[in-house]
Amino acid sequence: MNDKEKNMKSKGAIIFLVLCMLGGMNLWAGEAASQGLSLEKARQLALAKSNTIQQALLSVDSSLLAEKAQRYELLPQAALGLSGGITYPAGSTSTVADSATVTASFSLSQTIYDGGENAILLAIDKLATESARKEARTAYLDALESTDSAYYAVLEAQAVVEAAESDLSASKAHQAIAQAKFDSGIVIKALVMEAQAETASKETALSQARRTLAVAKAKLKSVTGSTLAPEAVDFSRYDTLMETLMSFDDSSTDAFIAKLQASALANNPALAVSSLALSQAEKEVEAAKTGYLPSVTAGWTHAASYEAAGLDLASKGSLSLSVSIPLDGYVTKNTVQAKTIEARKTALTLNSDIEDLSLSIQSAAYDLISAARSVFSSRKALEYAESNYEVELELFRLSKASSSDLSDAELLVSSNRSSLISARYTFLNGLTSLRNLAGLDSEALLLSLMQ
Repeated sequence: MNDKEKNMKSKGAIIFLVLCMLGGMNLWAGEAASQGLSLEKARQLALAKSNTIQQALLSVDSSLLAEKAQRYELLPQAALGLSGGITYPAGSTSTVADSATVTASFSLSQTIYDGGENAILLAIDKLATESARKEARTAYLDALESTDSAYYAVLEAQAVVEAAESDLSASKAHQAIAQAKFDSGIVIKALVMEAQAETASKETALSQARRTLAVAKAKLKSVTGSTLAPEAVDFSRYDTLMETLMSFDDSSTDAFIAKLQASALANNPALAVSSLALSQAEKEVEAAKTGYLPSVTAGWTHAASYEAAGLDLASKGSLSLSVSIPLDGYVTKNTVQAKTIEARKTALTLNSDIEDLSLSIQSAAYDLISAARSVFSSRKALEYAESNYEVELELFRLSKASSSDLSDAELLVSSNRSSLISARYTFLNGLTSLRNLAGLDSEALLLSLMQ
C-alpha cells in the first residue's frame, strides 16, 4: 500500500469517527418523544459534545499538515529575484533610462543527498500523525467511560434516594406505632423520642441523597447536554455473566486476565502512544547520526537584464554542484548521545506503562469478580433482612418485640439495601473500566474474552 492509499485510509477512518460522533446529533430531535435517555443515546450525545475529542481531531489535522510540509522538503527549491538600479553621476546627454539597469534572476536548487535525514524526519512526522490518531482514540474511549460513569451515577443516586425514602417510611411507621403505644400507656416517652430521633435522622439522609442525585444529574447533563432521565438498568440480564465470573477458579481467572492483557497490548491506544513515542525517539537518534554524513546539492541560476543597450535574456547563468562535509563531528556525537539517552528514557517509560496497565487490568478484573459476588451475597442478605423486618414489625405491633429490636431490623434492611446498590453499580462501572483498559469499544467484545 503506497503513502497516498494510506493517507486516504487514515482520513477515511477519521471521517468515520467524526460521523459516529455527529450521528448523536440526529438523535436529539427524536429523543423528546422518548421516555428517557438510553445509555447508547447518552454515549452518542457525549461524543458529539466532547471538546476533548474535537481537539484531538484537530491535532490529527495539524500532524497531517506537518507531514505534508516535510514532504515538500523533497521537492526542488525555486526562487525568483528582481533588482534594479541607477548609476550616477550621469553625463549631460544621458537620461535616467540610459543609466538604469534591471536584472531578473531565477534559481533552482535540489538536494541530491542528505544522508537520509529528510526521509527519517518524514518517518518521524508519520509516527507523530499516527500518535495523534491514537490520542484521538484515547479521547474517544475516555469519553465513553466518563459517560457511562455519569449515567450510572445518576441511577445509583436515584436508587439511594428511593432507599432513603423507604427507610424514612419504615421509621415513620415505627414512630407511629410507638406513639400509639405511648398514648395507650404501654411504653414510656423515651421510646417515642428515640423513634422520633431515628425519623429525623432518616429525613436528613434523604435530603443528602437528593442533593447527591441533583449533582449527578447536573454532571450527566454537562456530559451529554440532555436533561432526560436515564433509563433504568435491567440487572437480571447480567445474572448469567455474574454467575460465570463467580464460577472462575484461579486458572480461569488467570486465563481471563491474560486475554485482557493481550487485548490491551493490541488495542489500548494510550499504550500505543507510548510505543510510538519510543519509535520516534529511535528515529531521532538516526536523524542525529546523519550529521556525520556529507550533503550534496545541485543548483541552476539564470539571469536576464535590461540596460540602455536593450534586453538581454541570457545575460548570464550558472550550474553548480556543491558538497558539504561536516567537520564538527564532536557536536554531532554529543547530539547523538543526548538523543540516545532520551530514547532509553522513553523505553523505560514504555516498560513502566506496560507494567502499570497489566497491574490495573489485574486489579480491575479481581474487583469485577468481587463485585459480582457482592451482588449475589447482598441480594440474599437483603431478602433475609426484609423477611426479618416484617416479622419484627408484627411482633412489635403485638408488643412481643422491643423497639430496639425493630430498629435493629430496620438498620439491617437499610445496610444490606445500600450494599446491594453499591455492589450493582460497582459491577457496572467495573465493566466499563475494564473495557477501556482492554482498548475495546463495546461490552460485547469484553464479554467474548470471558468465553
